[in-house]
Amino acid sequence: DVNYDRLLFSVGAQTTTFGTPGVEEYCNYLKQVGDAQQIKNAIVNCFESAGLPDLTEAEIQKELTFVIVGAGPTGIEFAAELLDFIEENGPRYYKQLLPYVRIKIVEAAPSILRPFEDGMKDEAIRRLTRTIEIEGVATLRPCEILLNKQVSEVTANYVYFKDGDKIQYGMSLWAAGIGPLPITTNMVEALEDTEQKGAQEFARGRLGVDPWLRVIGGKGEGFAFGD
Repeated sequence: DVNYDRLLFSVGAQTTTFGTPGVEEYCNYLKQVGDAQQIKNAIVNCFESAGLPDLTEAEIQKELTFVIVGAGPTGIEFAAELLDFIEENGPRYYKQLLPYVRIKIVEAAPSILRPFEDGMKDEAIRRLTRTIEIEGVATLRPCEILLNKQVSEVTANYVYFKDGDKIQYGMSLWAAGIGPLPITTNMVEALEDTEQKGAQEFARGRLGVDPWLRVIGGKGEGFAFGD
């Protein structure tokens, strides 16, 4: 045990799957440094697999379909970076495969980037869904945004939706939200006999704080900030 006069609590959060079957087994996350390396390897593997001989066009397109679940800041930024990779680096290494690339952003809500202003949303949609001109390649428009699509299950080859649709994919990224770490949950539970219990109506598993970032129910001894 460590005694303290003031506690500054800023442990961050973790990816939450909302209990969706198959997400932990088959989706990539984008939360830690190791996740970025895993994603990089997965993208390269998709292109290398698509370049193998004797594949049908349908098999090539499957390998080069990237499904991004979640159209918040993380999902949208990743989609933009992937699109830049295809436009800037793709012609150098995988030019013949570019017509088969599909980037599908799926979002359960009716809009992307929900916390942001409409003008920013519209600009993001315009840039993501733009056409790409590459010499020697037919005009590309690889990115598609699918709204009001709630994932019901993820398997090794398909993302299934509650409306009955499914998408076959080569790589999937789960960016549908974050949730509290176990240490945060433990702290909330330790304060359940204080005003923190009422604060959970809006904090929803995170630590409720006042306008000065003091943990509600913490007697002014604890401060919390960040995710």
